[in-house]
Amino acid sequence: RVLVRLAPGNLPGLRRAMLKRVLEAAGPLLIVTVLWIIGHTTRQVRVNWHTLEVLDRRGEKCILGVWHNNLMYFMYFLGKLRIAGMISKSRDGDRIAWVGSRLGVRPVRGSSSRFALSAVRESLRALRERNLAITPDGPRGPRYEVQPGIVRLAQLAGVPVVPICWTATRYWEFGSWDRMKLPKPFSTVWVFVGDPIPVAKRDDPEAARREIERAMRRLVRDADRFAGGSLTGREPLLAEVEGEDRRGEPAGPPTQGAGDGS
Repeated sequence: RVLVRLAPGNLPGLRRAMLKRVLEAAGPLLIVTVLWIIGHTTRQVRVNWHTLEVLDRRGEKCILGVWHNNLMYFMYFLGKLRIAGMISKSRDGDRIAWVGSRLGVRPVRGSSSRFALSAVRESLRALRERNLAITPDGPRGPRYEVQPGIVRLAQLAGVPVVPICWTATRYWEFGSWDRMKLPKPFSTVWVFVGDPIPVAKRDDPEAARREIERAMRRLVRDADRFAGGSLTGREPLLAEVEGEDRRGEPAGPPTQGAGDGS
C-alpha cells in the first residue's frame, strides 16, 4: 500500500494533500498575523460609540449583533475590549475560536440558529462579566437574515441587543456565502454602533427578531452610504430597507453622532 501511494502517478495528489494539511495547520496563525497587521495599519473611527460607554458606566451588559461577513475584522477590533463571542461547534468554528482566543475574544461554543442548552448556559455566564457578540445570520446563512436564537438569549439574559458593523475606504470582499469582508492595510475603518434594542421576556419573539433584523440591515446600509459604497445596490435585502424607508414603515433604531478615532 505504501508503494502504491508513493508511485509517481500519485505524487501530485500527495503533494496537494500535504499542502492542504500544512495550510489547515498554519491557517489560523496566518489569520492572526494578517489581522494584527491590518489592525495596526488602519485608522479606526468609532461612530455612536458612546452607546456602549453609557451601558458600561451603568454596569449593564449587552449582546452585540454582528453580521457574519464583519466577523474577521471584529475579532481583532472587539478582541481589544475582551468581549465574548459565540462560535459554532464545527471544524471551521474550531479555527475561528483559536484565532479569537489569541486576539482577546472569549469563545462561547454554540450557534445562534440551533440554540443548544449548553451554549445558552455558557452565554448567560459570559454575559454576567462581559458583552457577548453573536452573528445571527451564522454559521451558514442566509446572509443578512437574523435567526431567532439571538432573541431568545436576550430575553433569558434580560439584556438589549446592540447592532454593530464596520465599513472602510478600501476592503477585500471574498467569494464565501456571506461575502466576507476585510479592510485593506492603510485604509480608514468606521465602526458604527446602533442604539440598544430592548427585548422583554413578554415580547413576541418574531416581532423582536424582525426589529433586530431591520435595525442591523439599516445600520449596514447607512454605514455603506456614509463611506460612499455601493453595497445596497448589490444586496437585495439591504435594498428592502430602502423600500421600507420610502414607504414610511417603522424605522429601526437610528444611528447618532460620531465618536472618537483610535
